[in-house]
Amino acid sequence: MKKFILATLITVTIGSSVLAADISKVSFRVLNAFQAKFADATDAEWTVTADYTKVRFTMEGEKIEAFFNSNGDVIGTSRKTEFKRLPLSAIQKIKKSYAKYQVTETIEFELSGERKYYVSVENESDRKILEVSLYGDVSVFDKNK
Repeated sequence: MKKFILATLITVTIGSSVLAADISKVSFRVLNAFQAKFADATDAEWTVTADYTKVRFTMEGEKIEAFFNSNGDVIGTSRKTEFKRLPLSAIQKIKKSYAKYQVTETIEFELSGERKYYVSVENESDRKILEVSLYGDVSVFDKNK
């Protein structure tokens, strides 16, 4: 189940466009939890689904997304980061194994206290999302042709 939730959240985070929900549809618990955890947040945009509530906001000049369950618990957070911020061994593996690809996006994702990175790479005919651990392990998370 955790893998399914992670896959759903990553898919939403990378390369998706969702319309912002009316804030009146955000539950009181989620709104209070958001305000308590991210008190300095500005420009909040909400998306409510049957499985989670997502808020995209700015904090200290950085765009962040947070995902909440219906109880107001944070499921995960994500933010764009730079490819050069990955573990050095991962950068080397990606440059070697995906030399014919271009890195198009790098996301830092934290779920239940565990941090991973997701790197979108693509060329003329293929697109992949790579999962990178804090230890520099690289695996294919998703393939799109």
